[in-house]
Amino acid sequence: MSNVAVRRVSGYLSWLLPLLLAGCATAIITPATEEQIGGRMDLELQQQVGLYQDASLSAYVDAVGKRLVAAMEPGPYTFRFHIIDQGEPNAFATPGGYIYISRGLLAQLNSEAELAGILAHEISHVTRRHHAKQVGKQVGAGLLTLPGAVVGIVSEDLGNMINAPIEVAGQVVLASYSRGQESEADAYGMRLSSAAGYDPSELADALQGIERTVEALTGEQYQATFFDTHPTTPTRVADIDRQAASLTWQAQSPLTDRAGLYQRLSGLWWGEQNPQQGVFQAQTFRSSDLDIAITFPDNWKTINTPMFVGAGQPDGGAYVALGTGERVEDPSELADALTRKMREQAGISPAEQRDFRIGEWPATLVRYDDDSGSETVSLYYLFVTAPRETFTLMAMGLESYRDMLRQTAESLRELSPEEAKYIGGLRLRTAERLAGESLAAFNQRVGNRWPGELTAAINGIGTDAARSRQLLKIARYEQY
Repeated sequence: MSNVAVRRVSGYLSWLLPLLLAGCATAIITPATEEQIGGRMDLELQQQVGLYQDASLSAYVDAVGKRLVAAMEPGPYTFRFHIIDQGEPNAFATPGGYIYISRGLLAQLNSEAELAGILAHEISHVTRRHHAKQVGKQVGAGLLTLPGAVVGIVSEDLGNMINAPIEVAGQVVLASYSRGQESEADAYGMRLSSAAGYDPSELADALQGIERTVEALTGEQYQATFFDTHPTTPTRVADIDRQAASLTWQAQSPLTDRAGLYQRLSGLWWGEQNPQQGVFQAQTFRSSDLDIAITFPDNWKTINTPMFVGAGQPDGGAYVALGTGERVEDPSELADALTRKMREQAGISPAEQRDFRIGEWPATLVRYDDDSGSETVSLYYLFVTAPRETFTLMAMGLESYRDMLRQTAESLRELSPEEAKYIGGLRLRTAERLAGESLAAFNQRVGNRWPGELTAAINGIGTDAARSRQLLKIARYEQY
């Protein structure tokens, strides 16, 4: 969770579905409409997934993208290039020219031509209007599975934070491309990258490298990858090699060489969690930037997005979300504003409103109850003023989960120096491998946390001993 105000986290894709109808979409959706759709999807992506915060690396990706765009014929799209804060190897485009590449995929690349090939492929999905020829999948259908009329009356603010079900919040769903669309994007992308002076065959190298890395990784967090929307086969790679060989192109000097690329990637956070957004250890979330820790109930599904951090009871019986808001000295001001709004807009009064303290921090609780179902459903607003921020904790749950929600709220605390030591992760660095050195010996000497097979895959090399000195990407654990 980043240090930003809580804003709407809603299923913008849901309204795209009626527009993206097979057969008639190309007659309905104009480039101007695609621009509007892409802008809304970009907002959702930034709120639910987040952009990676590295100005220098972002500028480099943008520069490569702009070099590709400069090699194109003039068109109706304005292209924008972003690094998405996603640990999995992934790249995708949205309508209107928004191109995204994940930090996980950047860590995988070993040349600027590979990066150019991936970006050119995504640009081609836009220019060939593949989004207007497929049906999108919606995110965030329905708010909560809880009973009671209160959900429909007063859940707007909670919906702004956890509109998507907790198991899909933070995972914007994009429709897969057809095999024909993938082949077309390959062909047009290679023409574009070659026109910009890059070796078009390196698209195949990038795809094979990603596939090697995915195969070397284990764990549920790596199931959603680039190949969910970009399936690859030996036939596809062979087609890329064949088409690349038929292209005539003039090589141009890249913006940087392999060593320069590695230098730009050095410092990239690698893996599922990015300590810039805070990290979970088991059910406890800790953030150095916000200087807080909070513990959620055992076995609840946790989620960390740029807008909020939260958890949901597995059967949908309760949800809780914590975000930052307007800084105030007295949290009762926010509570009073809330109760006035509820009376004016919904005609209801709180079942409870009281001031208290969470540790040394002033807090105000507002609770609304709905007894219309078989079990009481309560909606909670907790405003807490800490030294750096004013936090809003919003929760909704059945009566049977009240104690769990209370314990979660009471667990909010200032980050201790001991807890701060737990905030860190794997960070990409570089090290030189000696001639004749095995990967196992190299890893041990430089403290590389990647095993040999993964190190080889991420660096695009074999697993045999080095014939000469090599600069390699490695991963080291570093405290944030």
